[in-house]
Amino acid sequence: MTGYKKRTVILIIGLIALLGLVGCGKKGEYGSLSEEEKIDKGLDAFEHLKNGKIEMKNHLKYELKSPQEGQQSKFDATLTFKGDFEESPDHLLGVYYDGKNKNDFYHDAISHYSKNVNDSEWVNYTEKSKRLRYHKPIGINREAIEFLKTKKKDIKVTDDKDSFTLVYETDDVKLLGANGDILVGGSYNGPIYTDNDTNDKVKIELTVSKKGFKPMSVKYTCEQESPQITVNFKGSFKYSKQNSGVRVEVPSGISSAASKQKGGL
Repeated sequence: MTGYKKRTVILIIGLIALLGLVGCGKKGEYGSLSEEEKIDKGLDAFEHLKNGKIEMKNHLKYELKSPQEGQQSKFDATLTFKGDFEESPDHLLGVYYDGKNKNDFYHDAISHYSKNVNDSEWVNYTEKSKRLRYHKPIGINREAIEFLKTKKKDIKVTDDKDSFTLVYETDDVKLLGANGDILVGGSYNGPIYTDNDTNDKVKIELTVSKKGFKPMSVKYTCEQESPQITVNFKGSFKYSKQNSGVRVEVPSGISSAASKQKGGL
């Protein structure tokens, strides 16, 4: 083989190898991953989210079928939260707006406090919210991630230009009656599923960047039908400054906050 032919063959082999690298990506990069590896990478990204800033926008609509005296039979509002968070130890601090009032909101691993933004004294709602211990506007709980790891065969992956999304859907009433508080608790305002429900649906979308596998957003689409209530819910959470060292200081006045059993957030 002449020198010219050898160089041509070497050039062709080099081009093929280069095209292979471009098409498949380097090992560990998104393009080189199998479907199951993409799911693992996505769930791991949320599991290892330590701190950052979070912005929530939820739309909650419900109707009570047999409201008691004094109960609001219908509710339809957009609910927002914007704040900072850190995990282990758990701290969440920001401003919550329910469509009428703006409230400062603080949540640690077990306690829940709030106050009107114009007030100086915090109120402790921990006793009221004990039955909703997974409910806080964090996007998604680690317990939910652990649950989704057991349902990987039911998770689908969708692609975007710079990100990918893990999509989990279920309409299993029994499953949601047993695990709904864990699954949608991170939405904060999502349905409270029960064993008495007649029709339930949940769709969770976890979006992760392809570069660096950074958690970007969480979306919820939920329905609930029971003899007592009909609920339609859509929730959206966006993260920024993920794992950048954001710290949350315990607000002044928390230690002396008065407890409240009913009402409030």
